[in-house]
Amino acid sequence: MKLLAPSALILAVVGWALTVYVGSVLLSGTTLAERSCQTGCIQVLFFSTLGVGAAAFILAGVAVWKQKTARVLSYTSLILAAGVLGINGGIVVIGVLA
Repeated sequence: MKLLAPSALILAVVGWALTVYVGSVLLSGTTLAERSCQTGCIQVLFFSTLGVGAAAFILAGVAVWKQKTARVLSYTSLILAAGVLGINGGIVVIGVLA
């Protein structure tokens, strides 16, 4: 149980790094030929980001719920993981509605 909050924090930071990388890849070129990563690559990166964010959110939620120590670390990882899921969930909503 002592590893829940640190592992959730690490996963949340990895989720943010993947989110920034996906954004930079999407904005890297105006046409598909100019991009460094094509559609399949972006899809794998995006769903990896969602998976890492969901895992971080679940671990952070369990850490907040179960642990009595390291509350600040647990809440920090929960907020970071919620941000990753919020941004990627927004991208999904925009993609579905567009």
